[in-house]
Amino acid sequence: PDDPVGFALHPALLDAALHALAATNGTAKDEGGMPFAFTGVQVHTTGARTLHVRLRRNADGVGVEAVDPTGQPVVTVESLAFRPVNRESLAGSPSSAARLLRMRWAPVPEAAAGAKESAEKSESAPEWVLVGKGAGGHADLAALTEAMDDGAALPGLVVLSCLGAPGESGDESVGAARAEAMLVRLLAEVQAFLASSRLADSRLLVLTRGAVTTEEPMSPVDPAMSAIWGMIRSAQTENPDRFVLLDLDPQDVRVDDDALLARILPAVLAGGLDQMAVRGGELIAPALGGIDEDEKDRLRLPEQGPWRLAAGSGGTLTELSTVPCPEAAAPLLPGTVRLSTRATGLNFRDVLIALGMYPGDATLGSEGAGVVTEVGPDVTGLAVGDRVMGLIPDAFGDVVVANARTVAPIPAAWSFAEAASVPVAFLTAYYSLVRLADLRPGERVLVHAGAGGVGMAAVQLARHLGADVFATAHPSKWETLRGLGLSDSRIASSRDLDFRTAFLDATGGAGVDVVLNSLAGEFVDASLELLPRGGRFIEMGKTDLRDVAELPPGVTYRTFDLSEPEPAQIGDMLAELLALFADGRLALLPTTVWDMRRAPAAFRHLSQARHVGKNVLTLPV
Repeated sequence: PDDPVGFALHPALLDAALHALAATNGTAKDEGGMPFAFTGVQVHTTGARTLHVRLRRNADGVGVEAVDPTGQPVVTVESLAFRPVNRESLAGSPSSAARLLRMRWAPVPEAAAGAKESAEKSESAPEWVLVGKGAGGHADLAALTEAMDDGAALPGLVVLSCLGAPGESGDESVGAARAEAMLVRLLAEVQAFLASSRLADSRLLVLTRGAVTTEEPMSPVDPAMSAIWGMIRSAQTENPDRFVLLDLDPQDVRVDDDALLARILPAVLAGGLDQMAVRGGELIAPALGGIDEDEKDRLRLPEQGPWRLAAGSGGTLTELSTVPCPEAAAPLLPGTVRLSTRATGLNFRDVLIALGMYPGDATLGSEGAGVVTEVGPDVTGLAVGDRVMGLIPDAFGDVVVANARTVAPIPAAWSFAEAASVPVAFLTAYYSLVRLADLRPGERVLVHAGAGGVGMAAVQLARHLGADVFATAHPSKWETLRGLGLSDSRIASSRDLDFRTAFLDATGGAGVDVVLNSLAGEFVDASLELLPRGGRFIEMGKTDLRDVAELPPGVTYRTFDLSEPEPAQIGDMLAELLALFADGRLALLPTTVWDMRRAPAAFRHLSQARHVGKNVLTLPV
């Protein structure tokens, strides 16, 4: 102890002396018991800071002798008795984990009923009014005050829109200036609201978009919008029941906000909450929940392997489980290597398999990274201990076997998670654009879903090849495409067919030479119309394959997957890609990393198409 003064023997020192019992096979009489009673205690000297302890078993328990570093006696105990304790009782009650809490966003249960009740109320006075530029209502609170001076009814809720400001800039100084300007304007409006005697019984709802993250893994937020939440939370503390925060879905920037508000605000009024968000059209609010609830969505990985992740028979993501995989421990065939897995890439193919929507008897996992633990006959260039990455079947397991020609050494600067994010995305892009489409400099190529893993890899590779790249993505992900070097005239939404007209206009009606497609239905038809001069249509999807005989003249239609190339071809392409990475011509994708035990949540996240780049699962080591 730092300060033994005031104690005959400092309690912490006595407690530490008893820790030596852990080195014995339990206590003298009751293994697993707790210290209960001291008999015959003698303190020989005070002020001790260090003890040397000897424990002796006796008929009544354990005797204790403690001396200082010089050998002088400090304390002796004739007998320390123990009291039996049920070990299960030490684990606590089943509900004890619930005492540890975390924040979760959950649907507002009263929303539907509240909306119905609000809709049935009299329309003689408006319940809410909009304020803010572009909000479709009053320009500001001063304009609202003028309207009330002219006889407008007093609103119960004033909705102050902060949606009219331009999006976040990649320039930090510009972004900071934007946030400051928004906060200065907001502060003035808040002060005016609080100073208005006529609005003393009203509440102010501040409307943002993308200010908070409501799911795992945490998604990027708009810093300026987040700053608004910080300011209003302070105002809520100082003025209870006067302010409400409502954050709209950053994924739905093309939604009619006025129509959404007309549907959502009655529920907001009825809910009585002060912080809410809209995600996927649903009103949600933060609430505390026990951390034990995480176990419902968490896999228990076997202590003994080998094992692999498997889909259930019911076609739901909740059925994901681990199953024994004895074949991973079988003697190696010539040309194969055994790996201890460290990370695996998650692809939409895996989601389709888990949902029972993928044709055939495919198994989960196709890429990963790990450490070589055994080398099979006829393998050269790889040794035990090497860090490798590549195409690996059944990759979602602790031990896997791979063809030595489909893996390659991991660059020294890369983590296992980074390495696992590369193979499928970049090999797919390379095989489709270089080997199948034979994309040439100056040609135009359309990449659908350009903000996904394959899409981002394809955009990078096509630009490296000198092509004029067009891409579609959800509007909330357009900034990602801009970051890859695409101008706004080369970007369109993947949620509607406007890309057809936009890209025909941008090319003077010439369209493109190559389409790399992952969409279906009428999106395929619209994409084919972008090949008026003929061209190559490379189909990555599996759900909407077309009859070649019915395609427009001059269009070469090609479907594929990465099972087609021979292992040697995979190895060659992987080597070429790694060389491009080494030269700085390609860059790693943004990657969301999940613990393998969170696989159900990771699969669900990917199925909702809210990600940018890649998702990777890592194994605890």
